[in-house]
Amino acid sequence: MKDLQDAVFKLSEDISPKRVHHLRTTIRRMESLTGYLHPKLSGKQRKTMEELAELRKRAGKVRDIDIQMGMLGAIGNGSTAADRRVLAGLMKAKRTRQDHRLSSLLKKLDSSKFLARVEKIVEEIEVEVDAPPINEKPFLPLQQAKSELAKLAAAFSVNHSLRPHRLHGLRIDLKRIRYTAELAADSPEQESFLQSIKSVQDAIGEWHDWETLLKTTEKQFGGRLNCALLVEMRSLFATRYSTAKSAVGRLLAPTPVAKKQPRSDSSPAIRTQQA
Repeated sequence: MKDLQDAVFKLSEDISPKRVHHLRTTIRRMESLTGYLHPKLSGKQRKTMEELAELRKRAGKVRDIDIQMGMLGAIGNGSTAADRRVLAGLMKAKRTRQDHRLSSLLKKLDSSKFLARVEKIVEEIEVEVDAPPINEKPFLPLQQAKSELAKLAAAFSVNHSLRPHRLHGLRIDLKRIRYTAELAADSPEQESFLQSIKSVQDAIGEWHDWETLLKTTEKQFGGRLNCALLVEMRSLFATRYSTAKSAVGRLLAPTPVAKKQPRSDSSPAIRTQQA
């Protein structure tokens, strides 16, 4: 709870990229903790969690622009410089608008004693962890995360699950699984599991960021023939898409069972019989 309070307080002073990211990851972890340990919420508590999700999504709009501006600045093709400056100016203006909306939401939530309501939910969770009801599920988040990943893998199909519209949803699923696993005690097993999830999540995320930036660029320059910036971005986007598909395939595709090789006529057993 202290992390959320700190994140909200710091954002009220300055909506920097680092602080926006901290708020989003803090909320994601709180949502995972609540969903895992305290799924039976009252109506008022559900409303509070919906407000928490709204805050995360609003911060996400700012975060997306920050990431895309960084990607735009990383393109080194000199012939795209003028177009990149135009696009950067548009994105800065959009970022300013999203800053204001995030600030307005923070003020609105503050006036409704939002943090106090979230704290009550956290206190209930802490009570359940300290004294779990009889017959309730044990606190085994790593096992739960592995089970959820196995379900994703069971439903996975190379031919259908890797289409673009599915990849972004898969990243959200992997985030949820990762945050559940982070609730477990530190161990080599947990660290290995988290790393395998995060690497795939990052590959999909990078593809999605390029997809969003490409759409923004197409909206601005799509009517121009042979736009160097669009050509460059489409190439980068295709590369990220291929990388994301490969990463997902390695994580979710079933491991083929090695077939036993038939013994050749030159095997020791055959030679013995022939002798």
